[in-house]
Amino acid sequence: MINVGIIGLGRSGWELHALPLSGFSGYRVAAVCERGDARRASAAETFKARPYREAGELLADDEVDLVVVSAPSNLHAELTVAALDAGKHVIVEKPMALTLAEADRMLAAAERNQRLLTVFHNRHWDRDYQMLKELVRQGILGDLLTLDSRVMTYGPEWTTYGVPDFNPTWRIQAAYGGGFLADWGPHLVEQLLDLTGEMPTTVTCELRSGLWAREVEDYFHLRLELPSGLLATLEGSNNARLPLPRWFVVGRTGTLVADGAWGKWTDMQIRGTVSGVAMDLAPQDIGPSSGGRNYDVGEELSARFYEDLADALANDRPSEITAQRARDVMAVLEAARSSNASGQTVTL
Repeated sequence: MINVGIIGLGRSGWELHALPLSGFSGYRVAAVCERGDARRASAAETFKARPYREAGELLADDEVDLVVVSAPSNLHAELTVAALDAGKHVIVEKPMALTLAEADRMLAAAERNQRLLTVFHNRHWDRDYQMLKELVRQGILGDLLTLDSRVMTYGPEWTTYGVPDFNPTWRIQAAYGGGFLADWGPHLVEQLLDLTGEMPTTVTCELRSGLWAREVEDYFHLRLELPSGLLATLEGSNNARLPLPRWFVVGRTGTLVADGAWGKWTDMQIRGTVSGVAMDLAPQDIGPSSGGRNYDVGEELSARFYEDLADALANDRPSEITAQRARDVMAVLEAARSSNASGQTVTL
């Protein structure tokens, strides 16, 4: 049994960690830490967990094996290093940290304490991405030439994702490490690094505050060149009333396009050539991806993440999302911000 302590019970802490974990065999929510009195009391009752107000109290709990850091992004590095130094394995929400230097401190703490550190890149298991990954693995598209990966949404839901007990709008406040790049950038970058097995050689980025944010960006556009020659475009917007395709991937032997509407990312079409004959393929029967008002894949993604983590801990192996992979994501995001600030392409 893996005894889990969760620091921070906002939307993610409650819905993507505590709630799914309470139903997983092999895990037990043993302790929770939350500053809000009402939410802390509710969590203690709901999950039958010991309640703490301060993170240090939870970290001193000898029964806790694994700590989930689900506080705002500006606290990730501080809480993660403290948990690792307390001898706990750690999951930290994405983005891993605010800076690459913070990420390096976290990796160093994991190394010196010989503890497992991973980041909750749950969309590594999103159905559309896993579908694309398998098609690329099978060589359906041939060697990749260009890849466009986009998430385009619209509306106030993103800006008010937090809970009233804390600060519903922290995602659009600079002090907390908010912004659309910090929110969706880690997912898109992690998928690209996993799919290609490469680190970009150059990064060019533009960030914009359009409709929903002033202190941080609500739009990002990254252009990346990889050692193989692949050109990748990663774009995210909360300003798009109509989206571009979720995926547009051009290979030497085929081209793939995926619907960009929320919940329809697995609706894909492939045009290729088989034995010299043009062929259209429409992979189906994988079900909805991403989520929407009438359904949500959040618990499914949490299940896949925690199943992998339990096996990693039981067999003393790295998790699917290694700390080094998460650190590489931070390197790309930091280069992106540097490019936007300078107006120049950044070489990695």
